Amino acid sequence: MALLSMRLFGRPHAAFAGTGELKFTRTSQTLLAYLLLQRTFCPRDVLASLCWGEQPEARARSCLNTALWRLRALVEPGADLKGAYLVTTSAGDISFNWDSEFWLDLADFQAVTSAALARPAETLVATHVSELERVLGLYTGDLLDGFYDDWALRERERLREQYLSALLHLMRFYAARREHSLAIAAGQRILSHDPLREDVHRDLMRLYIAAGQRGLAVRQYQTCRESLGSELGISPMEETEACYRELLQSRAPIPDGHEPSLTAALAQLQAARQQLIAAQEQLAAAVTLVERIVPAGSAPRRLAR
Repeated sequence: MALLSMRLFGRPHAAFAGTGELKFTRTSQTLLAYLLLQRTFCPRDVLASLCWGEQPEARARSCLNTALWRLRALVEPGADLKGAYLVTTSAGDISFNWDSEFWLDLADFQAVTSAALARPAETLVATHVSELERVLGLYTGDLLDGFYDDWALRERERLREQYLSALLHLMRFYAARREHSLAIAAGQRILSHDPLREDVHRDLMRLYIAAGQRGLAVRQYQTCRESLGSELGISPMEETEACYRELLQSRAPIPDGHEPSLTAALAQLQAARQQLIAAQEQLAAAVTLVERIVPAGSAPRRLAR
């Protein structure tokens, strides 16, 4: 039996070993992707409403039959492959045949990342890490690029979170082994997908300090602050600020050629200025609250701002 190879990360793709890419219609591609994500038998009425929900029931079923015929013609070309990849129950429910000979990037990715995430990061061994690095490379883009149906969006977000969790696991593994450059690379990959992850910014700040790169640690804090400010209009959490204050007190060398005392002084000045602004905002909010609570004329004088 020929091996069917399928990819769902990024732009969907399918091909038999040694042949060119299969040319799907949009509806046939949608049906195959849905069956691969459901991993169970799907009733025909569910599949019919997937692409033809606005059509009358009879018309939708007719369209489904045509789309399934075209899908079978692509993935089961020839009598020897009939029923190899699509199986049907006596009631007409349809499923992908998970016992067939195939390779699916999603299945490979989920099996390896789930196994790795089930173990504490520090207990991973070389074979685990090698496999984890391999399947993380399969994530060439978000699931089913170009699909915007609710079922696709839900799975896309779930698998994106699994990808980021696996990268975080990998970062912690390398950090525990003091392989700072590899840990930093994993952290930066996370931030390339989600630049608002404050926990990862903090981890990178600490990793840079451990690697003797205080200047890059300061820069990481600044990147964190700028991302939060521009995207959400907020400042870093107190935990992040505390991490920043700790790195300012570090005696690790600065490998960028600048005078350490000047760099530290400027960083401290910036931190103090930011703290002053935050304190002024809190004071103004508190004064406003008190003035709202205290009735006019009941106090001997208005609170000074």
